[in-house]
Amino acid sequence: MKSLNARCIMCGKSYQLNEDHKDYKNLSEKNVSTATFICDRCSNKVRYEADEQRKPIKPSSS
Repeated sequence: MKSLNARCIMCGKSYQLNEDHKDYKNLSEKNVSTATFICDRCSNKVRYEADEQRKPIKPSSS
């Protein structure tokens, strides 16, 4: 099974991506020595923060 080393743009952690990873095809087509992508953890973190910002602000009891 082929694998590819890639680095997350946001957190900087290196990952070893196998052929069955969703981003493997796109990253392998780019002929660069170190591929970059956004890992699942950072993707979920950004999605959560965006969802939290869209929530209406609760009124304070003053």
